[in-house]
Amino acid sequence: MSDRTVVVTYAGFDPTDDSTAGALRRAGFNIRCEPRLSYRGPSEVAELMRDATAGILSTDPFDRSVFEACPDLRILARIGVGTDAIDIPAATEAGVAVTITPDANTEAVADHTLALALACCRRVLENDRAIRDGAWDRHGPLMGVDLAGSTVGLVGLGGIGRAVARRLAGFGVEILAYDQAEAQADGVTRVDLDTLLRTASVVSIHVPLVESTRGLIGAEEIAKMRPGAMLVNTARGGIVDEAAMVTALRSGHLAAAGLDVFDLEPPSGSPLLELPNVVLTPHIAGVSINSQQKMLEMATRSVLDIAADRSPFGIVNPGALRGATTSRSVA
Repeated sequence: MSDRTVVVTYAGFDPTDDSTAGALRRAGFNIRCEPRLSYRGPSEVAELMRDATAGILSTDPFDRSVFEACPDLRILARIGVGTDAIDIPAATEAGVAVTITPDANTEAVADHTLALALACCRRVLENDRAIRDGAWDRHGPLMGVDLAGSTVGLVGLGGIGRAVARRLAGFGVEILAYDQAEAQADGVTRVDLDTLLRTASVVSIHVPLVESTRGLIGAEEIAKMRPGAMLVNTARGGIVDEAAMVTALRSGHLAAAGLDVFDLEPPSGSPLLELPNVVLTPHIAGVSINSQQKMLEMATRSVLDIAADRSPFGIVNPGALRGATTSRSVA
């Protein structure tokens, strides 16, 4: 039992917390924290995971080469719901279960989405900077616009999209939504993507990053958006063409953007860092004091379930359990 190791790359993990770290230690796990503070490639991930039987993860990349280098690995418990950094077929072939923490951060992401949208509409950061520079111009070029009474387009109407729609209802906005599934929500009008882009004053992204959504909002789609529209992305950076977005922000075609996610995280050297009409946060939309603890407890439970030969909640590749070999046992 004492040779089991869980490597934690999620930076918010507290090694003194009894409900997570304590539970793992009582189950016989050694804990090694390797927080993801900047980008790490697969070779680096393979090296830090080489002796791991389990991982509690941030967004480090796990491709086939990582699984080949980590023969003892049995489970990757992802904090959050995105699995775009993990090669799921390769994990399944290797008998490595991948779990997520569904619904644990839905409300946090929806709150953050509204915060970014309002910050863009009301030009909060630009006015903050102006005051710090000694200005006090209440009627000049930094006046904001109203979110109330506008048209908001939601690209994606899953759990988070619907949570955002519930919040928007109090602003008296017209809510449009595009979704490839048949999702519906009270007070939301389903439209095609072109109609949404041409109509909405604020476009907010709420789809997962998969092959069908990679580059979904490209240069052509941004060009269709209303002059002066705003773009909010709390989903994944790869859904939006970042270079095209920068061009539109510089030209004024897009009035503002509120971004929690980026092509490269952290976005070191990105031109977005120099644009005054962009509100940036470090991929924290789903993280609050409450949601983080809930997600960590769910991920811990998933690791303990696999150790006890139970099917864990939130598993995205149940075939891995059927294909697991004795060489990958955590017992």
